[in-house]
Order: sequence, then structure tokens, then C-alpha cells
Amino acid sequence: MAAPPFIQFQNVSKSYGKHLVLNDITVDIPYKEITGIIGSSGSGKTTLLNLLIGFIRANTGKILFQSRELKRDIKNISTIFGFATQAGSFYGNLTIQENFYYFGSLYDLPKTDIEGRMHELLNLLELDYAKHVLAKDLSTGMQRRLDISLALIHNPKVLIMDEPTEDLDPILRKELVKIIRKIRDDGTTIIITSHLLNEIENLCDNIAILSDGKIIEFDSPMRLKSKFKKQSLDEVFEAVINKFQKEEGIDPKKHDMPSYQIPFWWEKEANKK
Repeated sequence: MAAPPFIQFQNVSKSYGKHLVLNDITVDIPYKEITGIIGSSGSGKTTLLNLLIGFIRANTGKILFQSRELKRDIKNISTIFGFATQAGSFYGNLTIQENFYYFGSLYDLPKTDIEGRMHELLNLLELDYAKHVLAKDLSTGMQRRLDISLALIHNPKVLIMDEPTEDLDPILRKELVKIIRKIRDDGTTIIITSHLLNEIENLCDNIAILSDGKIIEFDSPMRLKSKFKKQSLDEVFEAVINKFQKEEGIDPKKHDMPSYQIPFWWEKEANKK
């Protein structure tokens, strides 16, 4: 008998007032693979991530982790997931080492565990030589690596990254992509969003294409290119979006939905029973 999917979205919808941001999302996220979520601005990518980590609640549908409904296990979400945000969550006036001690304490990790994990992660992300440097004095690339390492301090089963290589130069992006692959190879399931489709194509095992709140394709980059007879993910994305808009009767000039950030009231909603 086949094992159930690692993470499952089952008919998940999310609205803000009258604005439907995610519409009946059903998709399975595989174990120990890198899944990329791509879509135009306002297509619902960030909302999808926020639902997964419990920042906000779906209006309808279920999100399951290893067959357990996440909203019934809200207290354990922080131990299951690590989230590296696009904006960064570290404290600039703390050194790399001090940030590790602080974030480790949030998970009630003993000091010896924090030190062991810090040593492991700083070596992996090539930051060990700078552990006494203030985070605000690090380069953009080093800050991005620090943020990812802090998201991994508690050894989560799933690492979620929102635009991790945004604003990095090509050399730094290549370095970070290598690190992301190493994290996957160490056994972590990774979910990533990005506008850099060439990078996503070369990095991800699976791609979910999101448009107007719906996942309209989900497959490996190779199979998507074969299915649509295209040479690159950029060409696939354009073909998939055009096909979807034509079938749905959507005006291409008006198809983007409003972009929503985490509402200020997310904490109250996330803690509702």
C-alpha cells in the first residue's frame, strides 16, 4: 500500500471579505523534494504559504500533514515548519551567534543543542567565520543565508522560503541554490516561491503553477516542458496561463488579483479554536 502524501491541500479556499484569493486548491506536496510555487503577482502564492504555517485560516477545505489536519495541531506547527521570509526575521543589532541563541530559545532548545545546531548550520551555510558580526553589517547574501539558517534551528521537517534569491546577484543566487539542494539532500522537504523561473526550473523537483487563486498545473519541470512542447519553464508558464485564461474567459489585462500581505489580525485568527 502506498504511503499517503506528505502534505495535502484538500479543496482549500481563502477569502478576504468579498475577494476570493485562493479557490478550491487541491494539491499534494511530496516528501523530501523541492516544490516550487510560481504565479504572477497577486495570484495567491504568499497566502498559500501563510495558510500552511498557520498564520491565517482557510475559509473552506483542509490542510493535512502526514494525514493530520494542521488546524487541529496548531501548537505543533512551529516545530514542523521553518519559514524564511522574503523580508527576513533576524535582529540586525544582534550578532549571528546571538540571533541563534535567541531563536533557539523560542523553541525551548537547551543551550548545548543550540550550540551544536548553530555549528552545523553555520558550516553548511558558510557563515561560521562571521558568527560574531552584527547581522545588520552582513551583506545581503549573508543576511539571506542567516535567515535560512535561523529557520532551520529547530530541525523542522519542512522549510518554506518566500523569494529566497530575490535581489541577489547571479553568483550569490547560484551559491544559495547549491545550499538549498544540500538542505533537501539532508532530508528536509522544501517549498519555495520565486519569480525567477529559470532558477526554479533547475532547482525544483515539482512545480505548481498558480493563477487567479487556482493551481492549474502541477508536475516536474521536465514533464511540463514535454506536455506543452516547450524548451523552458518560462515558455511553459506563458502557455499554461494563456490556455487557462482562454478556457476561463479571463481578460489577460485584468486577470491579476489584488496582492494580500499577512493581515495585522493574523495572530488572533491563527489562535482561534
